[in-house]
Amino acid sequence: MSSTSYVRPAIGQMAGYTPGLQPPRGSRMIKLNTNENPYPPSPAVAAAIRKAAENYENLRLYPDPVSRRLREAAAQVYGLKTEQVMAGNGSDELLRILLDTFVDPGEPVGFFDPSYSLYPVLADIRGAAGRTFNFDPEAPEQLPELAGIKLFFLTSPHAPYGLGFSNRFVREMAARFDGILVVDEAYVDFAEESALSLLDRCPNLVVTRTFSKSYSLAALRVGLAFAAPDLINEMDKARDSYNLDLLAQEAAVAALLDQTYLEENVARIKKVRREFSRQLAEKQFTVYPSQTNFIFALPPAGCRAADLYEYLRQHQVLVRYFSNPPLDRGVRVTIGTPEQMEKVLAVINQFLSEKGN
Repeated sequence: MSSTSYVRPAIGQMAGYTPGLQPPRGSRMIKLNTNENPYPPSPAVAAAIRKAAENYENLRLYPDPVSRRLREAAAQVYGLKTEQVMAGNGSDELLRILLDTFVDPGEPVGFFDPSYSLYPVLADIRGAAGRTFNFDPEAPEQLPELAGIKLFFLTSPHAPYGLGFSNRFVREMAARFDGILVVDEAYVDFAEESALSLLDRCPNLVVTRTFSKSYSLAALRVGLAFAAPDLINEMDKARDSYNLDLLAQEAAVAALLDQTYLEENVARIKKVRREFSRQLAEKQFTVYPSQTNFIFALPPAGCRAADLYEYLRQHQVLVRYFSNPPLDRGVRVTIGTPEQMEKVLAVINQFLSEKGN
């Protein structure tokens, strides 16, 4: 008997999540494919990690199982109650917890297509019935018909197009939906609005966030969920014990409490995003208006996105290309430093010149 015969059929038949390509450390590539922050975290983060490491004897002890200091810091920064906050090992763990808490096997889970490609993977693992709803970037705020859906994942701003959703749209969606609406705000610090302000008016709303983008802590895997206290209490039952290690907790608290550094970093990235988008548009790219730390752009007529992706890769620039339609028409480019984006534009100019554009 094959060893794979022990595997659940749902797992054996599914395709796992495919993360963006990770070049080996020391690579000379300009890495703009996984929406990491081009700048380091706050100096307060380094100080907090050093302090925790100096007390190395504490490493023999388990960390705070509920990440209380982090929850309290988040409540303080966002003007909420501690009971409305939950910490996770990255926002991806929180997405899994949401499914474990609110969705039984066989029940339908909804999300836009295209959207974050982890959603269907998590739904398959849970044994839920994933249901996709077409997303039109030309008319993004079309309310889907969600009758019978148990939980819906809304990436806001949208990934991979980068378009923002208004709070009016989120509020109306939550009001019409007889299920849990999860607003995945991975990129919200680069956006115009946040759904956190809707929590008191929308009892079925859960907002998730990550420290991987705006706070530059992708390596430590920290996320937050915000919801009504009774929902957080139920989600907490499905959380792994000691799910967030000591260094991650200390670093996240330090990052949260340095909002000045965050705001300065975000402003720098948004400035480069505007300039890079303008320069691409001048070269006849179609650039979707982004409220994230990346842009999604379609090359000029006569140029294939797949060819542009490969040309950039051959010239030591790594961006993200999705081979599935309709995303195969464009490329997603993380916003890097001004110097990095100048090099990217130089390679793009060379590509267009060789194509006769």
